[in-house]
Amino acid sequence: MIRGLPTVLTPDRQATVALWSAKTLMVAYRAPQFGPRPRPEEEVILPAAPERLHRDRALGPTMLMALANYQPTKYAREPFFTQTFERMEHDTGQSSYCATLKIGHFVAQLVRLPDGMYPPARQPPPHLALLQPGGSSVHWPPPTPVRAGAEWKVFAHLPERTGT
Repeated sequence: MIRGLPTVLTPDRQATVALWSAKTLMVAYRAPQFGPRPRPEEEVILPAAPERLHRDRALGPTMLMALANYQPTKYAREPFFTQTFERMEHDTGQSSYCATLKIGHFVAQLVRLPDGMYPPARQPPPHLALLQPGGSSVHWPPPTPVRAGAEWKVFAHLPERTGT
């Protein structure tokens, strides 16, 4: 996946990829180079999330993991590994949080929705493969890649506000 090669993620493999990706993002989020800690209500990854992930071997009920295929440019040198942590405010006063991990062609996005908000039941956009451990198999890479440059910036960084 890191090299961009296609694979089928069975429900068991989806669980493994989701847990590994979430763990990697959680470790990066707690790293000292991330900077000062935000207020508890603004945490992208709550302090209890790693404990729950370890105990339950599953993402929490308001967390979802999606995968994308990153297409680098042929001309620019790019970092092999990057991560971002973003917050998006909703008109309801609640916030969503998104942590994005890119390693080579492999991109994982961990989204924490506000309490009481659940992922939509509709199909994800063509550039995302939504992991549903215990559900049906998922084909990776998704049909549409996320390209380097402006497309990547829009994908990796949440808007500051949304009307939902």
